[in-house]
Amino acid sequence: MTLSGRVHVVAGGTGRAGTVVVQALIERGAIVAVPSRNPARLARLRDKVASDRLHGFAGDISDLADAERLRDAIAAELGPIDAVVASLGEWWEGAALAELDPAVWQRILADNLTSHFMVARAFLPAVADRPGAVYLTLGGIASVLAVAGSGPISVTGAAQAMMMRVLEAELAGRAVRLHEVDVYTPIVTDDWDGGEIEPGWLTGRDVGAYVADALEPGFAGPLFLTIPGDTAFRRNEA
Repeated sequence: MTLSGRVHVVAGGTGRAGTVVVQALIERGAIVAVPSRNPARLARLRDKVASDRLHGFAGDISDLADAERLRDAIAAELGPIDAVVASLGEWWEGAALAELDPAVWQRILADNLTSHFMVARAFLPAVADRPGAVYLTLGGIASVLAVAGSGPISVTGAAQAMMMRVLEAELAGRAVRLHEVDVYTPIVTDDWDGGEIEPGWLTGRDVGAYVADALEPGFAGPLFLTIPGDTAFRRNEA
């Protein structure tokens, strides 16, 4: 129970990746707050992760005013926030980038990039000067590997990485520690419905444990963390 008593916010905690993070944090004793605008998804998460340390908060993190309201409500109910995990956006496949419907582009940009900006804008001020605080995002292989037919995912993923670089530069000398965990395979969970599973694909337990390790007090690692640690795709930190 190494995270006992620490308050973690998992934005996107009802999604596939977010759920495995929530499970891992609960297993380590953390207090976990999950904001969501979808009550049904919060209810499913509560059914899957039965714990009195899991707290759902109804609201829309894509709206800055509501995200700030959620931040304040979480802190008022659970205490000061120790860590934030942003597990946002979804995979997409479709038209080639040069043939993409602008409306689809705008939607993916909002879901996979602007959402990260909104969470950072709302929650980083609450943890920037808190000793031991961590701000962590999840990314994927498309951000470092150009995937034909999934261009908007590659573009927004690469932009998310630069967002983290900028935040690290702007928060230099502040208490908060920043990481992006890039998951380089699909995440195989108990309810996997994505077809044949290839050797080497990560399980939900693998990913949850890795993220929880990075959230542990005293963890020392670079801004970008990769799982599995494939040097062929590792980001250049120079």
